[in-house]
Amino acid sequence: MNSSSSIASTPYQRLLSRPHHLAAALLLTGVAAVYYLPFLHELPTAIHTWAQSDRFSLALNFYDYGFHFLTPRTSSLTSIGGVTGVEFPLQAYLAALGGLVFGRDNIVAVFRGLDVVMTVLGFFYMFRLIYERTGHFVAGLVPAAFLLASPFFAFYAGSFLPDPFSLSLSFIAYFYWLRFFDQRQFSDLRRALLLLALAGLIKTTTALLFGSVVGITVLWAYFDPTLLLPRERWQLLVWAGLGLGVIGYFFLHNQQLNEIYHSGQFRASTNPVQDPETWHELQQSVRRYWWLEYATRTHYRILAVCAVLLLGFARPNLRRYLPLTLLLLASVAVAGVFVLVMGSGLSIHDYHWICSFVPPALLLLLLGLLNLSQYTGRIRHATTLLFAALTIFLIVIGYKRLNRRMSDDYLPLSQYYTHQWMRGGAAEMQQARVPTTANVLYVADAVNVAQVYFDRRGISWEPADVGAVPVDDYLNMMAADSLDYLVFSPTDFNRLAPQQAALAAAFETIGQRPAVILRRRDRQRPW
Repeated sequence: MNSSSSIASTPYQRLLSRPHHLAAALLLTGVAAVYYLPFLHELPTAIHTWAQSDRFSLALNFYDYGFHFLTPRTSSLTSIGGVTGVEFPLQAYLAALGGLVFGRDNIVAVFRGLDVVMTVLGFFYMFRLIYERTGHFVAGLVPAAFLLASPFFAFYAGSFLPDPFSLSLSFIAYFYWLRFFDQRQFSDLRRALLLLALAGLIKTTTALLFGSVVGITVLWAYFDPTLLLPRERWQLLVWAGLGLGVIGYFFLHNQQLNEIYHSGQFRASTNPVQDPETWHELQQSVRRYWWLEYATRTHYRILAVCAVLLLGFARPNLRRYLPLTLLLLASVAVAGVFVLVMGSGLSIHDYHWICSFVPPALLLLLLGLLNLSQYTGRIRHATTLLFAALTIFLIVIGYKRLNRRMSDDYLPLSQYYTHQWMRGGAAEMQQARVPTTANVLYVADAVNVAQVYFDRRGISWEPADVGAVPVDDYLNMMAADSLDYLVFSPTDFNRLAPQQAALAAAFETIGQRPAVILRRRDRQRPW
């Protein structure tokens, strides 16, 4: 093969040869840059700072304590050595590797950037899914705008959580899976299974959709023997078995890590709704806090229209888009199973909806767009104008909402933020000459938030009444876990005013703003 043909076969050259694909890639990249570049160096912040900090601390500890992928650590010493079981920490590992290239201080930007890049890739493949079937350029941009206007998805897509990363991987996999049915190239099916297995490793919820894709494909091959050659059937079973086996192995491995290192930082068990009262509380919480965080009223109206289109185009869908229709039905079933298995946590963890309820919503949207994009003539022009206006509208409202969500003023949810006083904590620690290897007792309410903001490992502890805790209790806890420094918010420290003499005798004050940092005087104190 000559050099010119080799160059022409590269993905870059293939993209250049497809101007509509290139235009979409540039548009999606540009919009993502406008959305996320201002926040690229932000530490975990806003809603669920604690969950973001848990994931970000994995990257810091890979960098600081060795790239041991199978024994990840966080900055919380509540487990032995900080080791914990966690879903396949690919993002954190890659971000830590990025730190070797760009420096430790840029791990946060690498981490956020990886999530944004994967999100854009997911958008691009959804564009391809529509455009390569209908030739409707603008319709292919609607799914990206739809997700960017979703308050919770747009926020987490540029954060540290694995959910948007896994979702994006899964839709890249669906593109290749659907193309397999169109072109009958087994390489597409193999690629889809590998991507879905990886997505299922990163977020266990997606493993249910991996099983759905395998099940649909196997049943299709049973009723349509021409779908796969005999050797391809065996390969399908092998790849499916390998995917499920790796997911199962990693799940059991995490259980073992949690048991050996006494860790409970990441949930590794079911969390079903136990009684009617809990179910009622879940409904009230979703209605009061989350319903308009998952999506805006415009989203719900769009989905309602798509549901009507699904019924109106039921027969054409079964003829033209049967695999996609079956996947939609399977994803609805997966969402129902998720509620039964993990429903109790949905009242708090809004991001759990990303890999459970967003897939059926997106698949419903894709079917609606495919149906409307089939028309030509005046209807085609009308849908182009409609989709263009809708895309611009969704991107604008999504941008405004993201900036509000990233701020400290986002009521009613911002009233629960507790990390603001920690900002600047790492610089204060450095100024106070606290060693980076020091272990700290943080009087704070989350497992890894303070550790991330002050950039020192330790234990977070939130007594019911800080002022009522005797100084000896702090000392005993610090001695038991070899902690040399104690950190309070100024508000909590003021509650200890009646014990100032005892504090001064036991601790030396080495920092006062933004936090009060105390150093234990007697480091040999027994416990």
